Amino acid sequence: MAKMGELSENEKLLFSHLNKGNDQEAIKLLSSGDVRVDCLDEHGMTPLMNAAYKGKAEMCELLLAQGADVNSNYHEHQYTALMFSCLSGSVDATRVLLEAGARVNAENNLGRTAAQLGAFVGQTDCVSLINNFLSVEDLEYYTKPQGLEKEPKLSATLVPVLHKFAVTQKLSPVKIAMYLRENQQLIENHKSLVKVMELLVESNIKSSEMHEVLAMKMHYLAFLLKTCARWHEGLEGKDGIEGFLKYLTKGRPSDGFFLNVEDLIRQAIRSFDYPECTIFKQLVQTIAPVEKGRDPTALSVITQCINGLRCADFSDCCCVCTEKKDVKKCSACKMVGYCSVSCQKLHWQTHKKFCKQLAKDYEKQLVAKLEAEKLQEIDKTEKDKPVEVNGENKCVLNGKDDQSMNYQKTATKNEDATAAQLHDDNREIKHEPTGT
Repeated sequence: MAKMGELSENEKLLFSHLNKGNDQEAIKLLSSGDVRVDCLDEHGMTPLMNAAYKGKAEMCELLLAQGADVNSNYHEHQYTALMFSCLSGSVDATRVLLEAGARVNAENNLGRTAAQLGAFVGQTDCVSLINNFLSVEDLEYYTKPQGLEKEPKLSATLVPVLHKFAVTQKLSPVKIAMYLRENQQLIENHKSLVKVMELLVESNIKSSEMHEVLAMKMHYLAFLLKTCARWHEGLEGKDGIEGFLKYLTKGRPSDGFFLNVEDLIRQAIRSFDYPECTIFKQLVQTIAPVEKGRDPTALSVITQCINGLRCADFSDCCCVCTEKKDVKKCSACKMVGYCSVSCQKLHWQTHKKFCKQLAKDYEKQLVAKLEAEKLQEIDKTEKDKPVEVNGENKCVLNGKDDQSMNYQKTATKNEDATAAQLHDDNREIKHEPTGT
């Protein structure tokens, strides 16, 4: 095992090139065979950790190909390469490390995982990638008969479509139903797909590397897939998935709130088979006391839990499916946004009851904003207006004339000089010998 700080000259040079971004020189040294791929600097960092912290995805791939340990934990504070890539905000480097088998539940000496560190510094894309990561190999395992099985649980042809569905970051039931409407293959094969997803839930809960977030997400998606399939087959509701979408987007008469979406998400969480899990307890404790229709909604809570805090802000999203791209406001009220004509049509039966009132509210908000800006401008003008003092015009800034400002500056200088003198006196006293 490499020891911290015991580096050859070429290994020192390798770290230097990595720090300075001299990738070509670093590649030459790695190809020479004169450096250990997992050598440790004085802090216990490996070249892979260094490349991850710099957000160098290609360099990470090269080091991994050379045999670098993706889960090296000899850092002085027990940081891993995945933690460094997440702190750097490099989604590509994070993905490379995850695909190489990086442990998502590894903790540093303060008990923080890579996702928690990324959330702390606002790297939401990396956090979301970690929490949603599922490799193709994880699914391909089920395409081969296991044990005494004669047939595999999953057809190899379904792996790409299931993988795309499983790694989605869109958790709105409306958005998921729209996706399933466009991908009927998932609906037609829902029984085998749901079975595989349930096995993924179990494996993520019971494995030594427990991944509760991914387990909850797989359960949630499987629940929605089953529900959509029941509507599609006419076992629940009418008109298939189109009927399901209308059901979800039917607003409450009093305020237009999507009560059916709220109930569906709460039901999905309640049906989780592992109530002893921390994530289940957190979701229930957060959602249960909240009156339906008030914040936080069940959708915002589960989105925050799985994708990260900032992903749960739906203020500028489509009010129907929470899509953030190409959102345009209703031309009448300018208060509600839609990403497509399809979403606008789904919402119209509810929105038309409230559109006029929302338009009035928008006008009131606009008037209040203009008045506030006008008052601020008047206040600023009054503060900067010259006033007559002893027959002289003096400039007043923030309510103080030139004379008072000069006096304050002089007083401040005197206080600073006194403080400096006291600091020097204290420093001299502190360093006096304490002998006889």
